[in-house]
Amino acid sequence: MRKKWSKHAAANFLLKSGELLEQGYNLDQVLQLLSWEQTTDIKQIIYDMRVQLRIGTPFHDVLAQQAFPSDITAYVFFSEQCGSLSQGLQGAGELYLKRLNALTNIRSFMRYPLVLLWLLILISIVMVHFLFPQFSQLFNSLHMEFPLLTLAMLQIFQYAPYMFVFIFPTLLLCFLYYIKVFRHYSAHKQVKLLTRAPFLDPFIRLFLTYYFCLQFSSMLKGGLSIYEACLVFEKQHHFVFFQTEGKFLKQQLKDGHQLHAALEAAGWYRDEMKYVIQHGQASGKLGDDLYFYSEKVFQLLEEKVKKIVMAVQPVMFCFIGIVILGMFLSVFLPMFQLMTSI
Repeated sequence: MRKKWSKHAAANFLLKSGELLEQGYNLDQVLQLLSWEQTTDIKQIIYDMRVQLRIGTPFHDVLAQQAFPSDITAYVFFSEQCGSLSQGLQGAGELYLKRLNALTNIRSFMRYPLVLLWLLILISIVMVHFLFPQFSQLFNSLHMEFPLLTLAMLQIFQYAPYMFVFIFPTLLLCFLYYIKVFRHYSAHKQVKLLTRAPFLDPFIRLFLTYYFCLQFSSMLKGGLSIYEACLVFEKQHHFVFFQTEGKFLKQQLKDGHQLHAALEAAGWYRDEMKYVIQHGQASGKLGDDLYFYSEKVFQLLEEKVKKIVMAVQPVMFCFIGIVILGMFLSVFLPMFQLMTSI
């Protein structure tokens, strides 16, 4: 079985490809150079990519065949359309690395709370199945009652397994809903359903605003008109949401609407984007304004994700700490009560 190309290696591959293209190499030479220091499996992947390019397959489709994310392959497609493949590959690689680094940071933040939660579950099992039964026999033989805290913890441990019985079927139903129903919806309907969740809505809007501004600005700076940029959005097939969005915007422009009005009618983007577009059109620097705004939006997205993670970690630590404290008190209080009664 062929070894899978790691995501970090794939992102660095895009970055280095863009850098070598900028130095004057053609795409086939770039792939050949990048294959020299790779493992045998990765060399075979790159060789397959070169074969596909030689028979006329566009590079964005070649990347899609190698399981690159849809937004990354769409990024490369847009850069090909405006004749800036080297910058597009570097931008796609940077975007891919930013996403992977963000996921790595989230995992590192959540690793210790999850380890503590797992230890908490193990300690709870030991206490419920071994320690508390021994205490119960001892207290029954002495005709004594457990302290109130110990009784409360026993009730919690007794009903805790039912929570997992509820969670597992819920997760299974969600998975079946995704497989059988959700993934067959149109891209716009999927996004519409996701934005109904208050927690997800701001993140989805930030990402869609960032991606639209970034790609639209690169095409405008590459010499395309607003209408031509909408045609390019419609033409690409990697990011289906923006394919439909390009068709909608093109029709709005045909009907005589301004770009900012068309985007406002779409309803997927941040409200302030229309003011950025109005200012950019008035100053004749729409491409530059959209690019700077995309950088600002991406920073906002990163900050929101970081705040959520930074808030979740201490909450989990506090919850686990309180439960562990309650568990130990529920053990020591009976022991103290027993000692005082002797």
